[in-house]
Amino acid sequence: MRHHDPMTELRILVIEHERGTGPERFGDWLIEAGADLEIRRPHLGEPIPDDLAGYAGLIVLGGASGPCDDAENPWFPQVRDLLRRSAAGEFASFDICLGGEMLAVATSAAIGRRTRPQIGVYQLHVTSAGEADPVFGVLGGGGSAGPNRAGETSAGSDPAAPSFPAVLFHQEQMDLPEGAQLLVTGSDAPVQAFRVGECAWGTQFHPETDAEQIARWLDSDSLPLPEGKTKESIIAEAAAADGELIAVHRRLAHSFVAYLRSSHRLTDHTDHTEEIPAVGEGSRIR
Repeated sequence: MRHHDPMTELRILVIEHERGTGPERFGDWLIEAGADLEIRRPHLGEPIPDDLAGYAGLIVLGGASGPCDDAENPWFPQVRDLLRRSAAGEFASFDICLGGEMLAVATSAAIGRRTRPQIGVYQLHVTSAGEADPVFGVLGGGGSAGPNRAGETSAGSDPAAPSFPAVLFHQEQMDLPEGAQLLVTGSDAPVQAFRVGECAWGTQFHPETDAEQIARWLDSDSLPLPEGKTKESIIAEAAAADGELIAVHRRLAHSFVAYLRSSHRLTDHTDHTEEIPAVGEGSRIR
């Protein structure tokens, strides 16, 4: 493998835990913002590097396992160790659903299991800490603000806070790590996004997911559905919200790349308010 210089190339290591849980369109948006993605699939036997020199950041994706299911996923302890190092400031990470739960466990937060999962589109709220955050701040002023959908509750959230729709698909639920910043809340699983230290971000929601992926997950997963929902209604609500999902999560992907670029003092500086290019313009996945 050729040498990569992080000062001239924005390379992100992506860890995929299982088939069907890749970076999807969030990866596309990272690429169009100027990043290169190097995806490692330990479930297929691909090794995860211990040395992240040469990488600008790390992304840990989701999956059906719990964050401590090490027997079925023997690489999990290594991933949690990487996330502890990220929380200590060694490198930036953006960790999605299972990835966010692994970050929470790695920083000594409790994980519980819900009686019923959260599946579908929920309205979430940006906290004041989120509005000031170097990555999630783009959701504070430019998020898809609007009232909660009928029947949704947002325990502990400020109804005046900026809000946006997001896809949830989880049964495990995390507490906020000690000393972490709560960035996004909403629903009866109040820890929806957080930051530990200076540069380790975790989400419970899925910024990468669309209705087609949800349909595949519903077909392959035996989780009980939330009360009052059907597979068809969940797929329909994701399809109906897709324009808003794209607008919000595309900005979030660009914001993470802009943070990485700024933190590595690359020559191509990108402002969070940049004009976002059309889908398809950008870099590549290896």
